Amino acid sequence: MTADVWSTEVRRRLALGRLLPLGEAEDGAWVTERAAGAVLRAACASVQGLAVTSLRLALADPAAAGVPAVPPPPSGLPPGDVGAVVEVAVWGSGRPRADEVRGAMLAASSARLGLRLTRVDIRVTTLLDAPAPPTPPPPPPGARPGPPLAVPGVAFLTAELGVLPGCVEVGVSAGYRVVEVVRGVRGVVGGGVAVLVTWVG
Repeated sequence: MTADVWSTEVRRRLALGRLLPLGEAEDGAWVTERAAGAVLRAACASVQGLAVTSLRLALADPAAAGVPAVPPPPSGLPPGDVGAVVEVAVWGSGRPRADEVRGAMLAASSARLGLRLTRVDIRVTTLLDAPAPPTPPPPPPGARPGPPLAVPGVAFLTAELGVLPGCVEVGVSAGYRVVEVVRGVRGVVGGGVAVLVTWVG
């Protein structure tokens, strides 16, 4: 592997962000920070007068984290509650609607993802004279060759971390609750295999 190829691969993997625990410990599932963040950002798009400029997700209390039911993917965080640090830009004469942002993220994390988001810290970092352009969602990753799993909601298989033994990566179609799709995957691949969600439609 050349230095340029290696650098590109490192940047690609770093762009995934943290591998966050999804659902409960027994689900043996994770979601990339990039995929979860795209869903949470989209949930805030209806809040008038502000835009999310930065979103970081991590364990809310690492000391209280549990033990996963299966070996996690490389650098996967242990099961536990997740916290968000959100930076926003605001414009117009209205007051920043922090409660609306918090409510939108908490609702989407539960209804859309199944992510145990329990804390959302919001910081106003930029004041604008005009609305900020919307942030485009991340493009879907390249699909792994081969047919997708015959599980409702699985759009395709991916290999963002490479093809790893004991781990299956999936992209999830729009309109499905991610953790329920993961549980369907678990029923197909069986125990002992980690499920990593790398993209959500």
